[in-house]
Amino acid sequence: MAIDFKRLFNDTGIPHRDDEKRSWIHVNCPFCKNPADTHFNGGFYQLNPHFYCWRCGSHSHYDAVAKVLNISISQVKELFDTYNYISKEKAPVRIARGQNLELPGYRLDDNEKEYLSGRGFDPDYLQSKFHIRGGGTIGEWSYRILIPIYYHDVLVSWTGRSILSKDYQKEHKIPRYKNLSIEQSVINPKEIFFNLDNCDKDKVILVEGPFDVLRMGDDTICSLGTSVTREQELFLKNHFKKVFIAFDNEPAAQEKARHLGMNLNSAGMKVEVVNICEDFNKNDPGELTENEVLQIKKELEFL
Repeated sequence: MAIDFKRLFNDTGIPHRDDEKRSWIHVNCPFCKNPADTHFNGGFYQLNPHFYCWRCGSHSHYDAVAKVLNISISQVKELFDTYNYISKEKAPVRIARGQNLELPGYRLDDNEKEYLSGRGFDPDYLQSKFHIRGGGTIGEWSYRILIPIYYHDVLVSWTGRSILSKDYQKEHKIPRYKNLSIEQSVINPKEIFFNLDNCDKDKVILVEGPFDVLRMGDDTICSLGTSVTREQELFLKNHFKKVFIAFDNEPAAQEKARHLGMNLNSAGMKVEVVNICEDFNKNDPGELTENEVLQIKKELEFL
């Protein structure tokens, strides 16, 4: 069932703009951290309802509307009963069709190593352990750290993290992460997780982003954002007995973690939602030190 977000925001007086085909309705993102979004970076897709912000990623369209209108989830559900409709258009089905992928890029150059070192990482270790590469200074993946996604030792996709300054990214509307398209991937990354090949226990730590995994290491996976698909939930249920959900240290992320935890628990999984950054006054796991990671893993009995 499609949702007429355009009519909803017209009726409620929310500033927005629509694209030429009216499939996406763009608003100021209610989730973005400082500085607040004022460039309609958030988008609601009408045909297959969901919300995506080019700066902070995917979120539940229920949560997004609740924040935009400052109402409860139950009120959002009542609104959707009013604004849903049957569309003659169908959302395109995106299918992974890639084969025999080769990771682009080069060995890390000085700028890329400096970026990683500045964030407290050992570039040589990351190249050896996770096979990351640099995007260089020209081309589609320029000024990005390329992080390959393997499954059973097969390269199935990758993502690229910008090394440009936050101000430059904002000014030029450059997304922090850029993913290989679903169609070019061997497996849709939102059906599995990054770092599965380094997990050999029946329990796992789930974090938000690739850099969180690079910090946390083995037995840690990421969902490429706080949005976890139904396919990913089923994957967790079928491959692990217990999951520790360790999203970023902010209210919105912790709320998403609790919601995911309830979904997984209702499916029969053992779940524990943990804010591993709070005691260390860090924003996300990627900011932790090696000693802090060791302490956390000992407490969660991964060491």
